[in-house]
Amino acid sequence: MIIGIIDLGSNTIRLSIYKYDASSFKLLTNKKTMAGIISYIDNGYLSDEGLDKICHILDSYKELLRNFDIHEVRCFSTASLRLIKKRDEVLEKIAERTGIHIDLISGLKEAELDFIGTKLFLDVHEGIVIDIGGGSLELVSFMKDEIMDSFSLPIGSLSMYNRHVKGLIPTKKEKDEIKKDVITELDKIKNTSVMQKYFKVAVGVGGTIRATLRLLNAKKKEEANYFKTEDVKELLDQIKDDNKESLSKILKICPDRIHTIVPGMTVLYTVLKKADIEKVIVSKYGVREGYLYNEVIKGG
Repeated sequence: MIIGIIDLGSNTIRLSIYKYDASSFKLLTNKKTMAGIISYIDNGYLSDEGLDKICHILDSYKELLRNFDIHEVRCFSTASLRLIKKRDEVLEKIAERTGIHIDLISGLKEAELDFIGTKLFLDVHEGIVIDIGGGSLELVSFMKDEIMDSFSLPIGSLSMYNRHVKGLIPTKKEKDEIKKDVITELDKIKNTSVMQKYFKVAVGVGGTIRATLRLLNAKKKEEANYFKTEDVKELLDQIKDDNKESLSKILKICPDRIHTIVPGMTVLYTVLKKADIEKVIVSKYGVREGYLYNEVIKGG
């Protein structure tokens, strides 16, 4: 069977098309649209412009699926819509206009699905899963293939950019402000297994971490699936707000994240240092694959 999975996130809306059976799946193709939905939220309310943008993108994805004669589609939303006021009303309007019913998953559910997705790909039996989205940060500690603790914190690459950055690339002062926000949130979970420095390895998922890997691989001229914590620090130190060479590198490797990659990497580095992580293995699977496996295949 073939299914379209739509991930409606705070920064991007992505359609992934999979072929699956009762025990396995294969990604056929995917399409990503930079939407920045969190930027259309003011005082907790999604603007009409933001609602129109969501509906327009979902309609375009429906048309694409129709062209491929794909009729099974599932859509879930993470921090982008779970944080808004009158969300049931918004979900109802989206369903009326597009015919797509959105499965609104909680932060803890998102963290669990991240873990499930990574376990489908990586043979890592203990560590921390880190997922930096546009509007939230998910953290999962696991040992012997079992979840110990999981958290969803309201700090993401786009939300940190909107809150602290005035230009395109954060200044040193703005990076320090982002770091302060991250530490404030991490201090709330300081007595948990995530922050007790039990682990040296993290599994990274999500756009920010994958873009970080691409930038580091381009710098080193290699094709690794991991990076070290100090690699992130060196990269952040090299990217200056007034450095045209830095901007040029970002535009070549990840142009769609020109404004969010540095805030995202600042969040990432702060988490890695606070948790005493030495190495991040980047997973090609994450919340979408976890959702497909857990909610569609395993769910019947």
